[in-house]
Amino acid sequence: MFAKQDIRTWTITVLSSMLLGCGGGGGSAGTDNNWLYPLWVNTDVLAADIDGDGRTDVLTLAQLASSQAQREGRLVVRLQTSPGQFAPAQTYAVGVYPWKLALRDIDGDGAADLVITDVGSASATTDGAVWLLRQDAGQRGHFLAPQRLTTASAYGVAIGDLNGDNLPDIVIAASLKPGRGATVLYQNAAQRGTFLAPALLALPGDATQVAIGDMNGDGRNDLVARMFLSASNYVPSTSLGIAYQQPGGGFGEAVTLSAQTGLNSALLAITDYNVDDVSDVVEFFTPSSSDYRAKVTTLLQSKPVGAFVAVDISLSGVNGIDGGTVADLNGDARPDFASVGFYPVGSPSTVYSSLNIFHQTGGGTFNLAATMALPISSSRVAAGDVNGDGLNDLVVLGHDNRVLVLLQSPTAHGTFLAPYLLN
Repeated sequence: MFAKQDIRTWTITVLSSMLLGCGGGGGSAGTDNNWLYPLWVNTDVLAADIDGDGRTDVLTLAQLASSQAQREGRLVVRLQTSPGQFAPAQTYAVGVYPWKLALRDIDGDGAADLVITDVGSASATTDGAVWLLRQDAGQRGHFLAPQRLTTASAYGVAIGDLNGDNLPDIVIAASLKPGRGATVLYQNAAQRGTFLAPALLALPGDATQVAIGDMNGDGRNDLVARMFLSASNYVPSTSLGIAYQQPGGGFGEAVTLSAQTGLNSALLAITDYNVDDVSDVVEFFTPSSSDYRAKVTTLLQSKPVGAFVAVDISLSGVNGIDGGTVADLNGDARPDFASVGFYPVGSPSTVYSSLNIFHQTGGGTFNLAATMALPISSSRVAAGDVNGDGLNDLVVLGHDNRVLVLLQSPTAHGTFLAPYLLN
């Protein structure tokens, strides 16, 4: 299996090795390598109110390589203290290669906690992990030291009640071998904030992306997962699986749909696309090789629930498709889509990345409404109301772990003002 994340890691490793081998003669190896480091690999960004003061804060996740051998994960928390003003960033060391953030009050103290997946390192000496960072009850907006919940190398993560006890559980996109599926950490009802041993939620394939939501309107959370099935000549074949939570507990056999070849799921979101009170799925796909093309697929669910119609929007020819987000981006209460990513070689020297805004046009489709050049190379984007005007803004994570903010225009909804650096 060669997912997009694996290809990205392989590319960075090979590029670093090539660069290290190109140092000038005469000096020591350490001296030759100094120009490359520090090296940031950005992985996730989140815009949400962490400390409960009603203002949107910004969290970023990245790996920091100080040398070829020294690599460590970094969580950076930027708390908004007044409109447009942020406190000095707090930095936490988390694992080796943290990949994905999920936010929820895990321990029931009324403050949001963080769950972070960590894919570890390419060597067998550093395992992956799932980390829990509890928010400090005595100092809101600050987190206690990371607590390892399990040893598992996973990219995707979601939080929600998966057994009907009204306590948030954690599902990660990793299979417990020899089984196939996703791994669930059920919260221990007898001791809030602790978890039972990892359990396999069996699926027809290995989960690579996961999302939790009520898909059939019965009031119980279901699991939606993109599953790796097989590969031929490094070309992946995948399918979407929906496992419905049963009234008496447990999950039924997964329903499979949306088979894909040569594509990797970069974003899987449960949303109500057409505001009909029925859950739909929007998925952003990136190509596994130049033989395939990126796209956005909307799976529209009809009433009665259970039947889905797939609508594809090609991203062929669109620059900037490394990361994406699904959110209302024009104030009409309907989900839209945005992507961001590196600009191709040969672009103008002042253009490093592109941000693309897609507005939904009904029937499962999205239309490219605007493309904006960004002043730094960027690969991750999140949506949130940064300035408190009731409109979603965009937060972009870029080069050297820097953050760009693009405020939505208060007078021309759906358009965004020029980006500015948060730090």
